[in-house]
Amino acid sequence: MKVTYKQHYNADKQRIEFLLIDYDYINGNELIEEIFKTEYGFETVNSFDGIWFKIIRIASDDSEYELLWHEDTGNSIYCVTQSEEGNRLLETRLQRVLGLLNEKLA
Repeated sequence: MKVTYKQHYNADKQRIEFLLIDYDYINGNELIEEIFKTEYGFETVNSFDGIWFKIIRIASDDSEYELLWHEDTGNSIYCVTQSEEGNRLLETRLQRVLGLLNEKLA
């Protein structure tokens, strides 16, 4: 199965999120994190393991993202600043990252 994404507006958090389709793995964001590091020079800022969720915050010189796994919603990623330009850049990068992820999973 090919991993894709769907853009979603989370009204409760007032943010645009990119939900990963066919990729619901509790530790799946670590692989995505590594691709962002390799391809775009991101660094891990911090990570947090909760009972029902896991968050990894990554950052580069121009962007900061959170990779979220939640037992109810699966894996997603969003731009911390939520600017229009930031969300566009994240979507462009995510398309490339998912292409590489799908190659690894094939």
